[in-house]
Amino acid sequence: MDELVNRLSAAAGLDREKAVAAVKTILVFLDKEAPPDAVKQLVDAIPGAQQALDDGRREQGGSGEYAGFGAMAAYHALTAVGLSGGEVQIVTKELLAHSRDAVGDETTGRIVGAVPGLEAFV
Repeated sequence: MDELVNRLSAAAGLDREKAVAAVKTILVFLDKEAPPDAVKQLVDAIPGAQQALDDGRREQGGSGEYAGFGAMAAYHALTAVGLSGGEVQIVTKELLAHSRDAVGDETTGRIVGAVPGLEAFV
């Protein structure tokens, strides 16, 4: 998880707290919207991601409800934790690149394909 947080911090110029919040938010969103087996592969491939997902669920009260649909819902969730529009784009692209590194193109493609509008960030 530290590697991913550091990657997001460096790419988007985020402090660690915002980068961690972004990862939690994205993981909770993907857990709700993407194929469960693909998300599990991703979470299992990133040390500390399961704890981040669990923490994110707890912090959101377990609702996992987002305003909007598809990638716009994720956008709204990320801006709610303090990211600007530009930071959302960078974080999303970097997280998907990290996903490709961690679980490969096929699994990442399944995740992206399940969320309308997310392909714009690949």
